[in-house]
Amino acid sequence: MLQVKPKDLFTWLSCNRWIYQRPGNANWLGYSSRTTSGDLVHKVTTVLKPDGSERVAEQVRITPQGLTKLAKLMPERLNAVA
Repeated sequence: MLQVKPKDLFTWLSCNRWIYQRPGNANWLGYSSRTTSGDLVHKVTTVLKPDGSERVAEQVRITPQGLTKLAKLMPERLNAVA
């Protein structure tokens, strides 16, 4: 929707304190200020593995409100990341 490459989007979100990764973990997490303000939500899904065990998968999602904010912020600042 923002017409930005995913890599550039994640870089921008990380540099501008929307998301972060814990050391040793590949999952992205949203800063609490962004989840409290309604810009981001965390989606937690339980996945059943073939061996019968379960795994919890976490994803950070941008809300429609957050998407509106990003559309206003990104055009000016996206070039600063590249």
